[in-house]
Amino acid sequence: MKKYLKKTLEYAVGNTFNKFLLILLLPLFTKFMAPEEYAVYTNFMIFSAFFSLIYILGMQQALFSYFYFNKTKEYQYSIISSIFMTLFVVGIILSLLIIFFRANLSKLIVRTELYETLLIWMSFIIFCDVIYGMTLQILNIMEKSTNYVLLSIIKNSILLVLVITGSILKKFSINTIFIYLAISSCISAVIALMNIHHILKQIGKYVTEKIIFSFSIMKNILKFGLPMVPGTIALMILRVSDRYMLTYLSLNSLYDVGIYAIGYRIGMIMTFLTSIVSMVYLPYAMKIADKPEAKESYRNIFYYYAIFGGILGFFIIFFSSEIFQIFINKSYFEAVKIVFFGVISNYLHGLFNIVNINFYVKKRSGNIALAVFLGAILNVVLNFILIPIYGIYGAGAASILAFFFIFIFNFFMAEKIYNVGYKIVYVILSLAILLIISSFNFISPINLTISIFKISIFMVIILFLTRYFFRNKPLILGYFKKKLRIS
Repeated sequence: MKKYLKKTLEYAVGNTFNKFLLILLLPLFTKFMAPEEYAVYTNFMIFSAFFSLIYILGMQQALFSYFYFNKTKEYQYSIISSIFMTLFVVGIILSLLIIFFRANLSKLIVRTELYETLLIWMSFIIFCDVIYGMTLQILNIMEKSTNYVLLSIIKNSILLVLVITGSILKKFSINTIFIYLAISSCISAVIALMNIHHILKQIGKYVTEKIIFSFSIMKNILKFGLPMVPGTIALMILRVSDRYMLTYLSLNSLYDVGIYAIGYRIGMIMTFLTSIVSMVYLPYAMKIADKPEAKESYRNIFYYYAIFGGILGFFIIFFSSEIFQIFINKSYFEAVKIVFFGVISNYLHGLFNIVNINFYVKKRSGNIALAVFLGAILNVVLNFILIPIYGIYGAGAASILAFFFIFIFNFFMAEKIYNVGYKIVYVILSLAILLIISSFNFISPINLTISIFKISIFMVIILFLTRYFFRNKPLILGYFKKKLRIS
């Protein structure tokens, strides 16, 4: 139990620090960039997220299912080295293609060729980020939480230092931002490769025959991973297509993209809890998949996420006005009303990831892909219908409805394939509360007196819960240990 509490604490601290770093970037971005300029940055980052999925060929998801397929050191050595060799070859080819077609891609992304030089930096950024991301995945699945946390905060820390320095020196523009991103990605990738070299060196001590590249292993990895690529692209469409479609369908075009992106970004604080569950619990869930207590453990993590995720979402929406007052430029204050779209969408996405444990246990990646594919279609259709009429609110509504669909769809499919006994009533209750509290951001103005009152209530609640926890620490930890079956 102490082992997993330590990991949870490390991941929580690392994620909190990373989220804080990203929030610290927002005051600088919103101060020096108009909403239209922030929209250009957002659209290029969306392109980066999409294209990196092609670079990685579904290997991140496959690694989750196949890393412990064979628990020998020889197998671990071969699977790690084989994946990175594949990433290097595929990455170089795809980056060259981005550079070659940069003018066409720029026109597709932001409706103009004026930003084609950014694609040169982007090709380099994506390549480095894929190496960096795969290293984090390996550290996570090997449960090297300390290494994971230290590596995960490097990129954002370097970027923040560069952006602050650029702001002081008045070297702040769209082009310089992508130069800063390229530098931070490069340094992070180099440090990531140093970690991989160290891991292979340690494993190599116990390996007599080192197979650097295994066709049989990569065949299994790609057999599982490639069907996930369309599904993951569909998931990306589901998560970010609203911003891109606002560029073409909204009356205010890039201005609406900038406003919507900031509001949704604050809502993504919700991913703090989602990522903790993914990093700490999911690797453990796969380890106990063949044990009799697995179903009870899965059922309980679903219950705890439904409740505590709802509580976190409540506080993000409740204090969204205060977050904007502290971190965001006044020209973006309109976005406070749409924070709940990002909160609820990411809350549902976290639930979706938990029920997908059933499919990972049964090696049924196609079911995951089917749900997100249908959800992506629904999201695009709803965006086409709602954005021309309701603008950013139409995009947000489409996002929530699409994420609700994929969660419900896979909830029933997962229970049919591998019955765990998830209870959905707590999810419905949490969603109802989140929607009700979100209405206050439309009624209540951004006001200092109201903010002081809200913060005072929050501090009293935190003090009470902290006092209660330390008075009942053994009982509380023992309860969670029993429910999640963690030894």
